[in-house]
Amino acid sequence: MDKEFLNDTLLDDELLPDELFTSAVAQIRAKENTLLSDQALNNLMASETYEECIQFLLDRGWGPTEHNTPEELLTMEREKTWALMRSLCNDKQMHFFDIFRYATDFHNLKVAIKETYVQKQTPNVYKYDGTIPVEVIRKCAVDNEYSPLPIYMMKCAQEARDVLFQTGDSQLCDVIIDRAALQAIYKLGKETGNDLIKGYVELKCAAADINIAIRACKANKDIDFLQRAFVECDSISVQRLIAATRNGLDSIYEYLESTTYADASEAIKESPAAFDRWCDNRMIKLIKPQKYNAFTISPLAAYVLAKENEMKSVRIILSGKLNNLPEEKVRERLRESYV
Repeated sequence: MDKEFLNDTLLDDELLPDELFTSAVAQIRAKENTLLSDQALNNLMASETYEECIQFLLDRGWGPTEHNTPEELLTMEREKTWALMRSLCNDKQMHFFDIFRYATDFHNLKVAIKETYVQKQTPNVYKYDGTIPVEVIRKCAVDNEYSPLPIYMMKCAQEARDVLFQTGDSQLCDVIIDRAALQAIYKLGKETGNDLIKGYVELKCAAADINIAIRACKANKDIDFLQRAFVECDSISVQRLIAATRNGLDSIYEYLESTTYADASEAIKESPAAFDRWCDNRMIKLIKPQKYNAFTISPLAAYVLAKENEMKSVRIILSGKLNNLPEEKVRERLRESYV
């Protein structure tokens, strides 16, 4: 990947002609019909057994896989989604979608650094839908040489590695990498100039800051930790959120009342899972209008987000069936559908 890519202008008439997206969006419209509606998710929930759930999904075009475990099905659906995007966009246009794949790269970076620290490889922990080959990230961690990585990863990789090897603090290692991931996603998202993608990165960073504030407040983290963890974004004042976090949960709720996230407080008070669901449902409300936008990349990005949202709901349902959870417990975690 071009290390200077984040400094380039992504959105211009030459790169993204409207007529290209007219054709691509027409194909996405057809694919939208295969997404699971709220009624389809209810039908999936109504399946008597886990095996019936799997057959329902296979009948709706999921799979096929040899064993049809939840992870196999979800992995295949994600691979099919990215194969579709690659068929509709050229390499430069695919950079728009790096925003949705950066998290995988940074996840793999954390895994590689920790494996190097404990000198032991753990099976099935890497993800393979990122922008950087896993083998490249692993070699960088083993060699303690991160120059082959993009600029937006190099500094945090070295810092996180040094912190872990010097202090053994794996949580701080995670915080350093997670913050760098959000900064890279936010920067690229804003540079696209695309309203949907800018809205996505804004909500993603704000939600991360709110989550950090709640957890850090409960754990009584010091100001140094907070300053390392929070990510600047337009809709959240980091300094005000730090002050609120140090003053207690009520101060955090009071600060949120002054932001566009005022209605998040009730979900936060309910549970972390409820807040995650609130964030995902808010994202669905953001992307639904893109169904009617035929001349930009937005409907394609909306489809990617809708598919990820769908997979979360399917994962929740399958996990509930496998673990014999009460239906009401599963249902309260389901996300709203895009269709």
